[in-house]
Amino acid sequence: MRMWSLIVLAILLLVAGGVWMIGWWPSLDRSIEMSERFGSVQNGSAYDRAAVELGATKKLVLPDNAVVRRTGEEGEVHLFMKKTLAFHGHPPEPMSIRGARKNMGCAFKVEGDTLTVATFGEWDSRIEGGAHMQLVAYIPERVELEQRKGLSGPDSAGQEWNGQYLTKPKDANGGYWYGPASPAEGWTTVPAVPDPDQTAK
Repeated sequence: MRMWSLIVLAILLLVAGGVWMIGWWPSLDRSIEMSERFGSVQNGSAYDRAAVELGATKKLVLPDNAVVRRTGEEGEVHLFMKKTLAFHGHPPEPMSIRGARKNMGCAFKVEGDTLTVATFGEWDSRIEGGAHMQLVAYIPERVELEQRKGLSGPDSAGQEWNGQYLTKPKDANGGYWYGPASPAEGWTTVPAVPDPDQTAK
């Protein structure tokens, strides 16, 4: 009986090692979807949600590629983000979507009665992939909406590049990072929490 137990344990260890080697591992966190592992990079997508109070805002400006849904709820804009790491390079330190989600997000700026939302943390190596976001916004019916280019992607106005290619920023979280990890000056980070419902999927 003991021999069979040892055999079963050995098989389980072999299976666990195999799935780890190919980059797949079950996650109890429903806000994360793991995809392939490439060397020291664990790719995948993380889903987050956030909200911005509108206050006296009459006009809302969002990225041109954001998916917009009108809602009867007043007073807030609800932002749902899909943050994806899809990189097939060789960073000097490990990278994982678990930590990378903290380096991407949304930021806002208020000018008069206009509130503008932009993304930050996205980057593209042009050859080996990078990190990008998908944004879904639930906005009140009464708010005037404009969708504008230049508020998302590697060239987003919400982030600031110090040179064409970045080394790891001082404020980067959870492993190596090639892009800005915080908004540009004049922009305020929108605090986000995990979204296990994966609304932005």
